[in-house]
Amino acid sequence: MRPAGIVVIVGLALAVASGAGAQAPPPFQLIFDGKHAGLMHEGTFTTSSAWCPSGSAADVSVEDETAIRRFSCAGGGEFQARVSPLPGEHGGSGTWQIVEGSGPLADLRGKGTFISTRLTGSQNDPPSITFRSVWDGIADFDTSPPTVAVTSAKASRLKPRLTYDVRLGLSLTDNGSDLVSYVLQIADVRKPSKALVYKLGRTTSAAVQSRFRIKVAKTTHALRIRIDATDAVGNAATLTRTMRLR
Repeated sequence: MRPAGIVVIVGLALAVASGAGAQAPPPFQLIFDGKHAGLMHEGTFTTSSAWCPSGSAADVSVEDETAIRRFSCAGGGEFQARVSPLPGEHGGSGTWQIVEGSGPLADLRGKGTFISTRLTGSQNDPPSITFRSVWDGIADFDTSPPTVAVTSAKASRLKPRLTYDVRLGLSLTDNGSDLVSYVLQIADVRKPSKALVYKLGRTTSAAVQSRFRIKVAKTTHALRIRIDATDAVGNAATLTRTMRLR
């Protein structure tokens, strides 16, 4: 049962941009023709990009069905991506995120989803499987995380006692694109893992205003505000702040 007083907002609200901003990262597609190398995957790939049109790739590690895969471009440069779940490539779907690069691709980042088709082999005999995995998403040369700030924070006590009207002003900006996704959590400062407010949001406007009505315990004297923000290509930033209750 959900704890009394918790406010959960799971809808994704897209704010309207207040003016012209940075260009959106370009779309990116990668087609990976893979096979097994032990429990890992390897193969060749082609992409829609001029900076790495083709090459070969192989997993360097696998943990909890998530692989780290190194892509070596035929024209030079490498990048690594997180692929999950790995069994989804046998004929299913999942997510990918470019997390590291080297050489001319050192600043490459990106993320998206994949859909995979099994070409040969049996699910009961993984070494016999070959597959084609199609990645779609965005990628750009951007390693700068969003800039996050709490511009205003006010908690007003209401009747009945232990209920507060909380108003927050946030600033969420990014140098690579207008879109920033964020998770806002508010909790008792002594129990940060038990959220009283949990909000998922997406904004194309730097300024975000939020308002919540929260019921707290008698022993709660301060709230912990945490914002986890991610830009369009996966760069992340976290900010925490304490708000005293009067």
